[in-house]
Amino acid sequence: MNRIEKLKNNVYSFEELDTLEKNATRLRDSETLELITRSRSAKLARGEKPRSTVDADGVPLTARGRRDEKAKRRGKV
Repeated sequence: MNRIEKLKNNVYSFEELDTLEKNATRLRDSETLELITRSRSAKLARGEKPRSTVDADGVPLTARGRRDEKAKRRGKV
């Protein structure tokens, strides 16, 4: 099953959709971006929710989140 078929069948998780979106944006792939939007909408309509990226205190849970937060504080973003 290729990437387009998986997007049409809503196989990817929210985290995977985020990664695909970043790549599709860089490549200016409008077809993939449209499918990602549809997939997210379908998941939300079914009641699926993306995992939180911050804990109850607002601290990022992932290394990427912590790095991005640190860059924001330094004014690099």
